[in-house]
Amino acid sequence: MAASRSHVRSQITWIAMMDLACLLAGSAVGIVLRLGHEEMSEYVFHHLEGWLLLFGGVLLANYLAGSYRVQYTFSRFNLVVTWIFSLIFALLILSITSYAWFMIVLGRGVLLFSLASYSALSLFLKLLVYRNLFRSDVFLCRTAIIGTGARSLEMKRMVENDLVLPAHKVVAHIRVSGGDRAEGGEESVLNGVAVLATDRATLEAVVRSLSVSLIIVGMEDMNGMHVIYQELRRLRFDGIEVLTPLSVAEIYRGITPLELVNEEVLMQASLESGLPMVWRMKRLSDIVISVAGIILSLPFMVLMFILIKLSSPRDPVLYSQLRVGQFGKQFRIYKLRTMRHGAETDSGPTWASRHDSRITVLGRFLRRFRLDEVPQFFNILRGEMSLVGPRPERPEMIALLEKQVPFYSERENILPGLTGWAQVRYPYGESIEDAARKLEYDLYYMKHLSISLDLQIILSTLRIVLFGKERST
Repeated sequence: MAASRSHVRSQITWIAMMDLACLLAGSAVGIVLRLGHEEMSEYVFHHLEGWLLLFGGVLLANYLAGSYRVQYTFSRFNLVVTWIFSLIFALLILSITSYAWFMIVLGRGVLLFSLASYSALSLFLKLLVYRNLFRSDVFLCRTAIIGTGARSLEMKRMVENDLVLPAHKVVAHIRVSGGDRAEGGEESVLNGVAVLATDRATLEAVVRSLSVSLIIVGMEDMNGMHVIYQELRRLRFDGIEVLTPLSVAEIYRGITPLELVNEEVLMQASLESGLPMVWRMKRLSDIVISVAGIILSLPFMVLMFILIKLSSPRDPVLYSQLRVGQFGKQFRIYKLRTMRHGAETDSGPTWASRHDSRITVLGRFLRRFRLDEVPQFFNILRGEMSLVGPRPERPEMIALLEKQVPFYSERENILPGLTGWAQVRYPYGESIEDAARKLEYDLYYMKHLSISLDLQIILSTLRIVLFGKERST
């Protein structure tokens, strides 16, 4: 993913090191509590492969869940869910290995005490220390922005957001003579930050004097960037990260802004995409999860069928609607009915509003927790949808949006999903402007498609299912 850039790699490494230290300490406590101090060295030596599997499983699970990256949404719930996932993942690896090797790689008592100790220590640090630690001066990412216009101020707001961890601090705006003709003014201070005027000859010296680890090119006219290409490359090879506005938006907001996208950017993203390999893994997981979802949801489905039928005996329980899938292929999506039957008879196809009067009382509950989407496990099993992907739209809406929103048809290059990056990051939409903003999240997902990103989306969706959040379809 885009977040693994060198300017934060050292700080992010500390997060993984903190996890590893908690694992080592927790394991030591587990052995002492179960066997005593005298047995520690011998037990570790004779079960070395088990410890490696345990540590590797926890660290890999945390990596896949997105724990070792720039955090632009600090959430205690996500920390707890990731912790649970990491333990389940590690235990699964140990169980499979023990079964394959016909031996217990770690004793159950030692494993129980070790995981309990690790969990207590790790959660304590992450819930109570993590935020303060990575907002301290020790981990502060000192940043300089080249530019003094509105775009540079927007870049500053993104990186200095209170939710971004490790914390970033813009120490200077740099105005390069001849670099950006769209910018003017002679301010010495901009929004509380010093403005340093320089030229190509002194740019490198000025940047190095600031002791920054990150440079953001935030010019109003990005065509002026070619004037300082050589200097930026030198700084980059000297270990200072250089980011463009597109990279900043993707790393710190998780979007690909439409105003910064063109055909060349999308073509380059498609060439670099690992989709063919990821797709095989996604399809396998889609089949497994959809089958499990259908089996586990059967009792709920029966109950909902009864309640919906009792609330409106003459109307159907399921709602079927034509949607556009991969490469424009149309298919029928199935949902539990949440609106009055024939709600669009007079109005025709339209977006559902936040407080739509057409939604029934039971339907509002189902939509709030996304339970009306459960029948779409059948669409996933049939290969018409994936568990994660852009939300499939209706043909009538597609025809409208393709005329109004640039690059909207790009969404059709991958399978639509039951949930997706746009749904969990921008969950409500009832206008063309909302559709454009959600497309920015969809484009980001397509550019950075990975099993790790899918897992992060699933964990975020779990929060919505458990605690509820209103949204449209």
